[in-house]
Amino acid sequence: MNTASPDVSRQQFCVRRRVRAVKVAIAASLLVCVLEIGLGLLLNLECLIAEGVHTLLDALASMIVLVAVFRAARPADRDHQFGHGKYEALGATVEGSFILVAAVGIAYQAVGSMFSGETPAEIPLFVCFVMGATAVFYMGVSMYLMREAAKTQSPAILAEALHLRTHIYITGGLAAGLLVGMLGNWPIMDTILTLAVAVCLLVISVQILRQVLRQFTDAALPAAEIETLGKIIDRYNDRFIEVHGLRTRQSGVERHVELHLVVTPETPVADAHGLSHEIESAIGDEWPSARTTVHIEPAKADRMHPAGENGDQHKVRTDDASPEEREFMH
Repeated sequence: MNTASPDVSRQQFCVRRRVRAVKVAIAASLLVCVLEIGLGLLLNLECLIAEGVHTLLDALASMIVLVAVFRAARPADRDHQFGHGKYEALGATVEGSFILVAAVGIAYQAVGSMFSGETPAEIPLFVCFVMGATAVFYMGVSMYLMREAAKTQSPAILAEALHLRTHIYITGGLAAGLLVGMLGNWPIMDTILTLAVAVCLLVISVQILRQVLRQFTDAALPAAEIETLGKIIDRYNDRFIEVHGLRTRQSGVERHVELHLVVTPETPVADAHGLSHEIESAIGDEWPSARTTVHIEPAKADRMHPAGENGDQHKVRTDDASPEEREFMH
């Protein structure tokens, strides 16, 4: 008999989806890197070799992300009492760092070739079509990963999806650039495109590292999610005096939410506790991996209405300057 709770089963299902998505990303990267490096070495085209190295690093980074997903899925324990969610952010950090190193290395090689005086290789027509087909392939894989990232709320899968999405532009740009170089008999386009790849990788790495930095510094959830959170809590506004002291942060796929629930002094503990569970459950319906902590407080007799004398304040306060701003309520 399966005794797992619905929430646990749902989380396990999300883990399986995240693992499957990473495996798809690894397989796609390995397939394309063999094609690009093979053609680059055969035809002596630096831009293909550069993009092939980039793709190979993708595969290695994806393997690290796969390990991070497994680690992040472990439940909270004595040493990690808030869970292991940040392992996913760590995996995304490794991926972003790999891309940054690749960008610097590729740019260094391209600049060296430009000033070496070597004559770039001729560009054959079929390579343009191969790179165009690769861009279409990347589009399909990226769309799948974006969908899985949205379903599972995984920053690691989102990093994978965003990175593979840029491959669409990179490989598509290579196809167009190589075609121009071939038609105009400009072999130098190979070196120019190699530099363009390096710049794209630099932008990608900054985007990924900026996202994970928010998690490592415990930044609040995005404003749109805070607004959604306020609407969820406001469904129960006829059963409490005020909600304040809202604190949020994200750890991998997990969203951690803390709030102070102010009720009338006469409210039975069991009723207040039941209300807190209803709020936690509603938040969990929106974000299955959310971890919500509700602190119940009795209101002071002269603070029975959250608006005070002005009557212009909302019962659910999501924009307090600090969690302690409304402590006078109780």
